[in-house]
Amino acid sequence: MLAVEGTFQEGVVCPDKPIAGRNGQKVMIVFLQEGNEPPIEDSAWGDFAQLLNDCQVHTGIGDLAHQHDHYLYGTSKHKDEV
Repeated sequence: MLAVEGTFQEGVVCPDKPIAGRNGQKVMIVFLQEGNEPPIEDSAWGDFAQLLNDCQVHTGIGDLAHQHDHYLYGTSKHKDEV
């Protein structure tokens, strides 16, 4: 992936430096937050967090993430690594 800095002026993206060999290539424009701008609220992240919260399952197994192979496949439990 190539990252290019530039500015957005009157509906047109203007790269700071010329880019050769990229004519006709699709791009994705990401607007960078300036120093004093308030953060841009992205409700998609809030919706995602809410979905995770709504779908979580309380198993009562405290080491499920660490010992998932044991619970899924019956392997021996891993010894705690310090």
